[in-house]
Order: sequence, then structure tokens, then C-alpha cells
Amino acid sequence: MKIVRRAVDSLSIPLIAIVLGLAASSVFVILAGAQPIDTYQRLFCEGFGPNPCNTFGDLLFTQVETEEGALQTVFSPAYGAGGSRIALVLEQATPLILTALSAAVAFQAGMFSIGMDGQFLMGAITVAFLGYAIPDQIYLLAGVTDPETAPQALLTVMHLVVPAICIAAAMLVGAIYSWIPGYIKIKLNVNELISTIIFNAIAIQLVGWLINFPLRSDLNNIARTRRIDDTAWLIPFNRGIFADVEWFSGARLGVGFLIALLAAFLVWFYLKRTTAGYEQRMTRGSSLFARFGGIPTGRAALRAMLISGALSGLAGAIAILGVERRVVDGFQASGVGFDGVLVAILSKESIIGILLFAPFYAGLNLGATNLQFGNLPRQLGGIIISFIVLFSAMEDFIRSRLSALWKRRALLGRTPAVTKQDGTAA
Repeated sequence: MKIVRRAVDSLSIPLIAIVLGLAASSVFVILAGAQPIDTYQRLFCEGFGPNPCNTFGDLLFTQVETEEGALQTVFSPAYGAGGSRIALVLEQATPLILTALSAAVAFQAGMFSIGMDGQFLMGAITVAFLGYAIPDQIYLLAGVTDPETAPQALLTVMHLVVPAICIAAAMLVGAIYSWIPGYIKIKLNVNELISTIIFNAIAIQLVGWLINFPLRSDLNNIARTRRIDDTAWLIPFNRGIFADVEWFSGARLGVGFLIALLAAFLVWFYLKRTTAGYEQRMTRGSSLFARFGGIPTGRAALRAMLISGALSGLAGAIAILGVERRVVDGFQASGVGFDGVLVAILSKESIIGILLFAPFYAGLNLGATNLQFGNLPRQLGGIIISFIVLFSAMEDFIRSRLSALWKRRALLGRTPAVTKQDGTAA
């Protein structure tokens, strides 16, 4: 019974936060000349619904027309004729999961690092270069002048080795880029919040310079790097093992999502089931107490920063190897790292919470972007998301108010009825 009550409590608070966020957003929706209910239905349908999707009910079950012209009721999340928006949501949620895990690992060590954006960019630009530079060298050593004529055995080995090298390099670069702010925090007591903000700015400027000058591939109006080689590409499911499954069509969801799930499990195991993870959590709780208990707090914090940076670098690698295949000018302003920090904070650094909230946040972003196709300003979607996030951050306040209401209700239920002199209840 306690488990059921705890589950209901865990689900009710986010739902209340969503309802409050939508209610507060109604003012701006009306000012934009739209109907709130219609706007919210479109927001969630464009973010999570099947095709077609017109009402909230269609998010779970919808009617579709068969080839014979008959109507058939289908379970919306599993229906994907022509592609499913859920697949697109999971594609966009993959880097959010990894950057949120990155933030959670740092926070668990008491390091309020928000440098995930810079580490993400450094990982991305690393694989954007290595993704074509390493295959070029292999082709050169193998005497292959045209990759299309390369032996199949060579291509098979490269498909396994090249992505692994790129990912390892991105994680290493991200770890080093995160370790530096951690080191100057431990050794020089420089606030990690300030230093990681500075390192984010440096990464943005550095990546912008690399795209526009040394790594620029052509004279296109928009600067961009050369496309990574096919052997470095993490082929999405809709072009690989699930090529015939319509649910995956239209989305570049692939092995990167599975890597993110594996990373989530490994982070959970590290934090909850290892001595190093225990040291890290104790460092956050009370560094002075942990130091007197024999825990090397400085080493634990630096280790957390290394793991945090590696996860953000991994997110950047998957974004390029599995989705973009090159870095285009403007990519450095994507803000994936900051969104990951937000997801980590709202999920209270819970691994399960991150896995649930990251797709929800990605779906809201997708729906907000698609609002403009319904003659609604895209900014309206951003306002709605902001209010939902704001009320989600007020979870403790909402929980305390609900608890007070339940206590008052229970107190009134236990209050004995007052009997009048004539014997009737007051």
C-alpha cells in the first residue's frame, strides 16, 4: 500500500505542476488571440501525438483509416505509420539524458558545475574532425583512393573501430575540459560556477572560430565542417536493423539512445553501489565531516568532474556521429548543456527522473517549435514551457501545501460533533 501511495504521490506532483503551468500560460495564449484548450491540444499533439492527432484523447488512443476505408482504434504511442513523434522525441532526448547525468554526477559531489554546454561542444567538434580525419588516414595507409571501392572487410572493421575511437576521444576532451575548473576549485578555491561559465564562453568562441576557419569545408553561405565518413556514422535504426519499421521513419534515433540508457545505469551503479560513489555523496553532504572520516574529498570532487565532463563529451559525440554528421555554424548556440542542467535540477538528480523528464522536456520543445505551423507564434510555446518548468521547480511548495490540506482534512474528520441541548448534532 505504501508503494502505491508513494507512486501516486510521485506522479501527482508533476501533473499538478503541469496543470498550474498551463493555467498560468492561458493569459498569454489569450493575448495572442488563441484559445487555450486548442493551443494546448496542439502543443501536446505536435510533441507526443500520432498522425493524425487533434485532441488530448488522441495521445493515448486514436482512430485511423485502414486501406479498406474502415476506421480502426489504435494505441497511439505504438502507432507510427509514416513515423512516430515519440521516436523523434527520444532522438532529441538522448543528448539531454547524457548532459543531465553529467550535471547530476557533478552536483552529487557538491560541485555546482554548469559547464556541460562547453564540454558538449568540445566533444562535438572533436568527433566532427576525427570523423573524417581518421578514415582518411586509414584509406591512405590501405592504398584506397576511392572509399566506394574499399574492401568490405576493411569497411566492417572501420565501422567498429572509428566510432569507438571518436567517442573515446570526445569523452577524454570533455573530461579534461571539466577537470580544469575542478582543479582550480580544489587548489585555488575558485568558484566552480563562475569558472564553468567562463569555460562555456571560451568553448563557444573556439568552436565558432574552428568552424569558420581551420575546419571549414567549403564556401557555403553558412560555415560548416566537412561531413564525417560513413564508417564513423552511427547509422540510425530507420536505415539499419529497423529499416522496414515505419515507427522509426523520420527520426534519426539509433544506437546513441541505447548508449545513453547504458550510461544512466552505469551512473546509478557508480553512485549507489560503489565506494567511490559513496565518497562522492558524502563529500556533498558535509565535506568537513567526510574529511574527518578519512574520505579524500578533493580527489572525490575531481573524479566527479572528470566523469561529468566525459558524459557531456559523449553527448556531443553522439549528437554528431548519430544525428548531425557535421558541425554547422550556429550549433554552438544549441544550449543542450544548459537544458541538461535544467533537467537534472528538476528531476532532483534522480536517474529515473532524468530518464522520464528528458523525453518530456524534449517533447515540449518539439511541440512548441511546431506551434508556428498552426499560425501561432513559436515564442508562445517557449512561454508555456517556462511556466511548466517554473511550477515543476516549486515541487516542495506544492507538496507542503497538499500535505497541509490533507492534515486539515484528517483533523476535521476526527473532530467530534457538538451536541445541542435538544439532542441534535450541531
